Amino acid sequence: MAGTNTMPVTNLIPDKIGRYNAYVGDTDVANKLIGITAEMTLPTFTYMSEELNLSGTGGKIDSPADGQLESAQIDIPFTNISEQALALAANDDKALILRAEQEFMDRTTYAKVKKPRVITIRGLTKEINFGSLKKAGFGNPSIKKEILYYKEVVDGVTVFEIDKLNGSPFIINGVNKAAETDSMI
Repeated sequence: MAGTNTMPVTNLIPDKIGRYNAYVGDTDVANKLIGITAEMTLPTFTYMSEELNLSGTGGKIDSPADGQLESAQIDIPFTNISEQALALAANDDKALILRAEQEFMDRTTYAKVKKPRVITIRGLTKEINFGSLKKAGFGNPSIKKEILYYKEVVDGVTVFEIDKLNGSPFIINGVNKAAETDSMI
């Protein structure tokens, strides 16, 4: 991993997220989303697949199609509804950017190492949940986005990136899995 503390990845044990902020469009302080809850569940990406059941084989195989993903969504939870939350829902052309401080433990020095983690998500608003009205409590509204583009960068290294509208890149652990296909079509 590149950065100020360059160490072999094998020496670092992923620990926890210290803090994170959310932004709309870019990471200017004016675009910081206020009222996102302390925990956000990140999406699960599932490959599209077909079941193979061939004569002469020992059984069924669910064969994933490399680089082809099922629909994926992200729920963006808020403490209560706000203009900013609704602006995020209304502007599908703006990215949601999550900037986090990720902690690691170094197995050789026993020191904590902090590295930046940046997640960029582009998508289409699928759902606006206004939550509830609760006396002296959170309403827990949320916005659901269909993910078209997703990128995770840890300490300057792209560890995952998909662009569903363009089909490429499809990066996992720094390797563009779509490069071979791109060269064929």
